[in-house]
Amino acid sequence: MTGAWITYGDPFTEPPVATDPVAGRLADQAALLGEGPDTDAADTGKPVAVADLAAPPHRRAWPVYSAAALAAGARSVLAVPLRTGTTKIGLLGLYSRRPLVLVTPQRAEVDAIAEVVIGLLLEDIGTPGQSPARASQCPEIHQATGIVAAQLGVGVGEALARLRAHAYASATPLSEIAHGVVTRLLRIPAE
Repeated sequence: MTGAWITYGDPFTEPPVATDPVAGRLADQAALLGEGPDTDAADTGKPVAVADLAAPPHRRAWPVYSAAALAAGARSVLAVPLRTGTTKIGLLGLYSRRPLVLVTPQRAEVDAIAEVVIGLLLEDIGTPGQSPARASQCPEIHQATGIVAAQLGVGVGEALARLRAHAYASATPLSEIAHGVVTRLLRIPAE
């Protein structure tokens, strides 16, 4: 695999942590579009492995996500839900720049990595004074959410949804939209 990302929450409410810009873009696209392997894995609670996003079945299943992922440089994706018991914690995503089918020993390694990530996320949740999982990784999204909530007189959930909608509509990463709001270069419209 070429890169990875972790999203947190159910639904994914925290900004993703990614190994590179392509992984970050894939995580953002899944959250913004509401389609793709991430969404299916979160909905079913089962890993979703896509050997080749360019294959017709995947392009039909996730037309916008597949096009965006291919344009970003990903050909293969694996989305593994992170759960403890019946509680959804988040998702581990992996991608490859080339078509790739993981064989059983490789899948076992991914499952082991997912278990480690679950342990780290659960440890992070229990840290006093910390927001769950990586708030410091992208504080501008949290700041922008608060700014939009105050400007529009809405709750933080709706403010974050509006930021994501604006990112989707403008085909711009959520982190860039947040930066624009925080630096006062962008104002999210009320309607």
